[in-house]
Amino acid sequence: MNLENAVKFHSPKSPQFTDSPRATASEALTGTDVMGALGMVQSRSPLGFSAFNGKMELSENDKKNAIRLLTQHGLKHCGKVAALRKLETNSKLKVVQTLATFAFSSWSRSAATPGARCKDCKGTGRACNREVTERTGVFTEKECDRCGGKGFNKLPAASVYRALSSHVTADQWKKGVTQFYESLITELEKSENHANSMLRLVTTSFEEIN
Repeated sequence: MNLENAVKFHSPKSPQFTDSPRATASEALTGTDVMGALGMVQSRSPLGFSAFNGKMELSENDKKNAIRLLTQHGLKHCGKVAALRKLETNSKLKVVQTLATFAFSSWSRSAATPGARCKDCKGTGRACNREVTERTGVFTEKECDRCGGKGFNKLPAASVYRALSSHVTADQWKKGVTQFYESLITELEKSENHANSMLRLVTTSFEEIN
């Protein structure tokens, strides 16, 4: 089981907790198994678990918790960036918190997010390969260059900078802060992957026991 499979267990329609058709009783996870597994994942991978739940709009509290945990992570590592290291404590907290909030917003975007849909592929992730189409006369698609096949664009970096402009100069943003911001998005991706791995590990153990 992975995190996406677990989403349906927040509003189950039947008492059988399994992400595959039931063949034998031993292949099904009980409600206690699922709740126990999710609890263990939350304990072992708090950022990844909260971030996923927040991204899927399962919990507003998880969304806030993900930003709080990401802010804590950012504060531990922002000393590597000169522009952030020199800030006073209160200003540093505000800046890192703002970066964490934007990072979560950008990371959790999808083609369904208002204003997120890519103009080139219209949210499909696929666009016309003009070179091949013109050469062969046969309409050919390729992964959209604008959005990288995601169907939506990242939150504009200019929007993030504008929110920080009273604390960070344009030069500081370009030379270090922007990379730090991208690292926060990467941390969310890594944390979600870790939470996924933990859920697979835990549920596999439960299935073996059953």
